Amino acid sequence: MTKKINLKQMEKKAFKDSNQDGLMELVFGVIFFSIAGYIHTKNLPILLIFLPIFGPMCMHFIRNNFTYPRIGYARPSSKMAKQIIVVMFLYMFIVLFMVFVLPVIGNIWDLSLWHNWSLVFYGILTTGAFLYIGYKVGITRYYIFAALSVIGVIAASVIEFKTLERDLEMYFLGMGGVLIITGIALFLVFLRKYPVSKEEITDDN
Repeated sequence: MTKKINLKQMEKKAFKDSNQDGLMELVFGVIFFSIAGYIHTKNLPILLIFLPIFGPMCMHFIRNNFTYPRIGYARPSSKMAKQIIVVMFLYMFIVLFMVFVLPVIGNIWDLSLWHNWSLVFYGILTTGAFLYIGYKVGITRYYIFAALSVIGVIAASVIEFKTLERDLEMYFLGMGGVLIITGIALFLVFLRKYPVSKEEITDDN
């Protein structure tokens, strides 16, 4: 039993070490911005379609050039990484499905109750996703993101923009902004905390 617990702790540490560069937050921030853009324009979410293709390629390129030369390569649990990916894409699918399909259904049935509570639903969904990631990988800042998600729902409800779409758009823009700013800050701190030594640069050349 002790070995299993230690193995899980080692997997969490490897995942945390490989994601301290802030790239995961940047990807999540782009996802939130893309959802907000889709809500605003109602156009085909091209960025969300191409993100699963080009996102891993960009992360692999950046980590090969900035992350791994500084801290080395520690392969995290593939099962854990897959679970995080599944949760985020399931989250995106549910949000986009609700945003796209429910207005169409609303023309047939009375969905006024859903209209009044949909922001709360998206907030609970987002908060749950952050809590799951925080629990799964042991990264404390995702609990902070969960708390900010709750605050964002309350703020959007109090401010009361003109339409529900505007409420949702501002909510996802706000959360996306928090994630992207956090990701950039973490990346800059990571570069300062783990500078590449001159000897390593000489060896590479």
